[in-house]
Amino acid sequence: MVATHDTGTYRPSASLILAAREDSSAKFDYSLLLIKRSERTSYALNHCVFPGGVFDAGADESPEWITYFQSFGVTDEDFKRLSSDQVSARSKFLSSGQNFSRDISLRLTALRETFEEVGLLLCSNEEGIRSWNCTTGDPRTLLLQPEDRSHWQQRVHNDATQFLALCRHLRVLPNLWSLQEWSIWRTPATASRKYDTVYYITALQAQSKQVSLLLEPQEVASAHWLAPEDAWTHSQDGTIWLPFMLLYDTARLMNLHRLENLLKFSRERSALGTTLVQPVYYRCDGCMFGVLPGDELYVNQPENCTQAIILSGSVAELNRRARQYNRYIIYDFHKVVLASNVPPFDGHLQLQANVNTQLAKL
Repeated sequence: MVATHDTGTYRPSASLILAAREDSSAKFDYSLLLIKRSERTSYALNHCVFPGGVFDAGADESPEWITYFQSFGVTDEDFKRLSSDQVSARSKFLSSGQNFSRDISLRLTALRETFEEVGLLLCSNEEGIRSWNCTTGDPRTLLLQPEDRSHWQQRVHNDATQFLALCRHLRVLPNLWSLQEWSIWRTPATASRKYDTVYYITALQAQSKQVSLLLEPQEVASAHWLAPEDAWTHSQDGTIWLPFMLLYDTARLMNLHRLENLLKFSRERSALGTTLVQPVYYRCDGCMFGVLPGDELYVNQPENCTQAIILSGSVAELNRRARQYNRYIIYDFHKVVLASNVPPFDGHLQLQANVNTQLAKL
């Protein structure tokens, strides 16, 4: 669902990094689902994102969800497994929630929006819940594509509460436990539309060519299954445009060539929790760049940086002087350089070496 324009608070939202299998002999034996926004919803030409959207309190935080989950035998302990034992402070918007934890409701947001935008329902049935051994894995994920999914997709698009009605109709549960936290990004304070977005990650056992998508025409122009390296390359050559925060996450995913390794790492890392990251923008002669936590130019209160900070000198001079950096340098929409020499937070991956630039060499 398209978000209304809001220049004030940061709106909770959730997106889903969805992987599917590819040929085992390929450099990456999986690909990621990217959707190209329609002209109505895009910020730029060939604007691509992962499926997702804005949290809807009436739909995603309805107490009826808990009653429905409990009817399948889901317990409070099962819900607690969705929360992490985070060492650093948990983001405030994740620790809030009216009827239950945002660890539950934002997963519902991600799954609801994925169905709304591409027609995929990631769920589990009663048999899958009954046979679930919580100590060894997640409930088995079913990929449902109802015969009348166009009808239901439109109903959910028009009224987010219809997602629960759809699940009741099919007698399935959204598989919250298959979604692992990957990253949490806050849009820069310079942006007119402000969001706090959790990126979850999960995978299908099916190959991408076997997955039938149904694109919501008002919001989605096209969909593309791309390996992380291809997503990076296509964004740099102008075939698609990835928002800079997604480009950063793609560069981390490029470290993982096998789907099983991706799933294992995601599950283990997600248990550590995730630090919210908000870029701070600087301008200098020749470019603009976004700095991230750990960078020597990062500020204590990034939410107060409502305008780009102006620095004197050229980008080459700034690069030569930099000693501790974690940033992306924007020469234009498609010429973006990533550079980080600081340890990643929360047990995460460093940028893949081939796209992680040493600033002194620029």
